[in-house]
Amino acid sequence: MTTETLPAVIRREDSLVERQEYAKALAVSDLLPAQYRNKPGNVLYAVEFGRSLGISPMAAILGVHIIEGRACASSGLISALVRDAGHRMRVWVERDPQSGKLEKAVATIVRSDDPEFEFRSEWTWARAVAAGVTGKKVWQAYPEAMLKARAITEAAREACEEALRGVGYTPEELGAEVNEDGSIVITDARMPQGQSLGDALGFNPGQGDGSQDTGKASKNQRNAIGAAMVAQGYTKETAPGFLSKVVGRPVQKTEELTGAEAAQVMHALNMAAQTQATPEAESASELQPAADDDIHEAELVDEEESHEAEPVVMISKSQQAEMHALLKDCEITAATGAGSKAVNDEARFTYLSHFLDRPITSSSEVTHEEAQQVIAALRQLRAEIETERNLQLSQIGGLFQGLGVDTKEDRLRDTSALLGRTITKPDELSSADLATLLQGLNAAGGVLDTWTAIIAQAEAARAKDGQN
Repeated sequence: MTTETLPAVIRREDSLVERQEYAKALAVSDLLPAQYRNKPGNVLYAVEFGRSLGISPMAAILGVHIIEGRACASSGLISALVRDAGHRMRVWVERDPQSGKLEKAVATIVRSDDPEFEFRSEWTWARAVAAGVTGKKVWQAYPEAMLKARAITEAAREACEEALRGVGYTPEELGAEVNEDGSIVITDARMPQGQSLGDALGFNPGQGDGSQDTGKASKNQRNAIGAAMVAQGYTKETAPGFLSKVVGRPVQKTEELTGAEAAQVMHALNMAAQTQATPEAESASELQPAADDDIHEAELVDEEESHEAEPVVMISKSQQAEMHALLKDCEITAATGAGSKAVNDEARFTYLSHFLDRPITSSSEVTHEEAQQVIAALRQLRAEIETERNLQLSQIGGLFQGLGVDTKEDRLRDTSALLGRTITKPDELSSADLATLLQGLNAAGGVLDTWTAIIAQAEAARAKDGQN
């Protein structure tokens, strides 16, 4: 099949080979969304998903998105699926008759098989604030469209979930940055709600560097890749070649990866770990300090050797690397600077001893099974921390907006003044820092003069402590 003979649509009776050829031919178009360009596998997935929904390939490509492995769709496509199923949907907004201020968006659905009952969803701005989503840029720019989208999808999920066929949420509801029409701006959506710390503080590294189109790999993704590559023996010299081979373009470091590419790399590393296809290396610890700088034990127990030498299988190198990265992500081993090694070791072993209910003085004392339990618990803890962090960030963004502190520079300046140290990038803020910032913003009550006074009080208290 050539592009000249490419059919306008994929028919249900077309063979898998024909659909694969269609996906390959379509993937070369530079008019496709970034997640499909030169990725025929993604195109084929959309085609197959579209077939299950009864929509055309292009409708699926433009309207269906995959966020963290979960299918979602624009509110427009969701409402179309509802109406195609024969149900009646109505959507409107209500405004204050005096001021014209937007009050709420309403969506109603009457099922074709139950015409006497009306499903109804209402979304007000106050409800959106309570949900912690109004700090997002798209909510600030297009409040009416966002409220309508939330009302549509909520009503649809309640009234006729069977008509949605697995796409009951929009990309925005799953954490992606979107435009007014619901199309994805940044596809690296790590959290179900909220926004990035950069957005909350007015710091947007994606603008102007091309990352706005595809979304950069998250810090957690980069740390996970670094830990896995360390465990498999890659060095600073061999890592770029592996990364470049997996993503199909020159890559020197993980910071250059997009979110989708990072997922590809992790998949390749996981597959290699399963087959024990790891390269030999003399100095794996030099690869990525951000991921492995807390691995202090001199001896890492090799998984294959542990099977031969010990009746009980001990922790593997890959488990140990992931466990240490997770401990750092969860801020259990968060100390930096002079003496941090001893402090982090104590925190690590205290956590492991408490979790396993026995004294632990080295990570190599942990068994393979125990390591699996620790890693599972830390993954869950990290998810909970990030969920709470995202909620805080949305609240911070809204509170700054309410004060009229809108620019990146002003928000970072005020944050630095309140915390007593210079903040130049969002990653420098810990969970404790966020709590302090949120407490101060809440205390200001939306009054700029009060906020300025709170900052002045914090600075005066530090000066007094310094004198003492």
